[in-house]
Amino acid sequence: MTFAEVIAQWRSGAAYIPARTSGSTGTPSEIRLPRGLVERSARRTIARFGITADSQLHSCIAPDFIGGKMTAIRAEVAGCRFSFETPSNRPLQAFTPSDALDMVSLVPSQMRYVLDHRDVMPMVKTYLSGGSAIPEAIRRDIAASGLNVYESYGMTETASHIAVRRVGVPQEDFRPLPGVSLSADDRDCLVIDLGADGRIVTNDMVDFAADGAFRILGRADHVIVTGGKKVHPADVERRLSPLFGDRSICVTSRPDDFWGQRVVLLVEGEEHIPQPVIVKMKKLLEKHEQPKEIITVKQLLRTENGKIIRKPLG
Repeated sequence: MTFAEVIAQWRSGAAYIPARTSGSTGTPSEIRLPRGLVERSARRTIARFGITADSQLHSCIAPDFIGGKMTAIRAEVAGCRFSFETPSNRPLQAFTPSDALDMVSLVPSQMRYVLDHRDVMPMVKTYLSGGSAIPEAIRRDIAASGLNVYESYGMTETASHIAVRRVGVPQEDFRPLPGVSLSADDRDCLVIDLGADGRIVTNDMVDFAADGAFRILGRADHVIVTGGKKVHPADVERRLSPLFGDRSICVTSRPDDFWGQRVVLLVEGEEHIPQPVIVKMKKLLEKHEQPKEIITVKQLLRTENGKIIRKPLG
C-alpha cells in the first residue's frame, strides 16, 4: 500500500483501515482497525504534541507499517501538511538545515544516522521513534545531543502508540496518552483500557510508578525460569547494552538438564568479547541472571521493521 492509497482510503470514509501486525511474537497477520479507533488514536497524539493545522508531519517509515500509516492519518485528522520518503537508513536527505518539520516518525536505526549527521539535518521540533526499542548506545547519544526525541509504546491493535517517553531525561518511564487508562492483571501484565474502543490485555509485564508512569520488564512468554528463579530478558538487555556499544544483543535460553533453562546471551558481530566486559557483566547482574553461554552471531534475527525476534535455542 502507498501513502496515496492510505490517504484516499481515509478520505473515502472507510469504516475499517487495514493493517499488518509486526510478527515479532508470531506470524505477521492482516487485521482491520475500526475507523473510530484509528481517529481517536490520531487525536491523542495530536493533543499530546500540540499538532495544529500549521504543522508539518514527515514519515521515514513505510505505509505498510502502522507507524507510517498513522503519521499520514494524523496529518489528515489535524488538517496539516504531510510529507514522506522512501525508507532508508539515510533519512531526511531531501531537506536542508533551513527547513523546519514539526514531527518526524522514524525507527532507531534511522535515528542513528540523524545523530551522526546533525549538521545537515532540518530543524525538527520532535522526533518520534517506534518499531522497536531504542538501543542504549543510541539512547545515550540522544541524551547528549539535546534533541527532542520520544520513544513510543503501542501495537498495531491499538492503532499505534498509547504511551510515550522522552529519551534522555532523568525519569525515562512511559506515560499514557490522554484518554488511555492502564492497569496490571494478576500476572503483572499491562492492561490497556481504550474506553469506547475496548480493553486489551497484553503479555508485557509492567512496573508502575506511583504517578502512573510505567516501564516494561519484558513479555510474560519470554520469561526464563532458571533454577526456579525468573529472568526478564528485556530487563537484562537494558542493563547489559551499555557494555556492548553499537552491537545489538539478545537474551534467550536453551533447555538445561540441571537448571531447567539456561540463560544465553547472543551478541551481534563476530568479534571476540573481551574478558573485562564479561567481568563487568557479572557485577551488573544477579547470579541467576548471568548468561551461562555467550554466543557471537553475524546477524540477529529481525522482523521487517527491525525488531529482534527472540526465540529459545534448541
